Amino acid sequence: MKETYLSRDFRETVALRFPARAKELNTAFDIRLSALLAENAGASKEKQYHLKRQILPGISAYETLQRVMPKEEALQTVHGYVEHLARTSHKQLAALLHIPGLYRLVPGVFVKSTRSVFGPAAGFAPKELQTGNGVWRVDMMKCPYHDTCAEYGCPELCRCFCDSDDISYTGLHPKLIWERSMTLGRGNDRCDFCMKVR
Repeated sequence: MKETYLSRDFRETVALRFPARAKELNTAFDIRLSALLAENAGASKEKQYHLKRQILPGISAYETLQRVMPKEEALQTVHGYVEHLARTSHKQLAALLHIPGLYRLVPGVFVKSTRSVFGPAAGFAPKELQTGNGVWRVDMMKCPYHDTCAEYGCPELCRCFCDSDDISYTGLHPKLIWERSMTLGRGNDRCDFCMKVR
């Protein structure tokens, strides 16, 4: 199993906070993750990308941490891992957008990535409302992050991933506006994504 940022951060947490039980917790995490991967082995290659990189390691870390801390603390701990990655990616993107004029391309990049990485083959159901003239506006009617977390009895975990979008994309550039008022993970019937040039 390839290490993900979630498994790496989880191992760091248990080594620092629960050194006496680190081996036991790492083993529990690995066993749970293997089981989750096996249960989802039939998923499409496109969906596997999301499952292996974030969703299943997130569920595994969340469940395993609950052995040694209250549920809410386990949730906040996993949220911290996701948030840290989002802040790093925000910094990198914002730095890149110092290149004059590059910000204008961002909505178009979002259109392409939605179609390739966040499309029906990966378990998403995007409804394109506006894709052009410096605007990317999509309603996501179905999302494997939400569906998988709900399926494994931890729908609250999905909010970590919703929050990571907001952290990554808010305030990237003075002329770029990121908007979203609803997400499936926060209990709404859709995610209403919008990235547009001001």
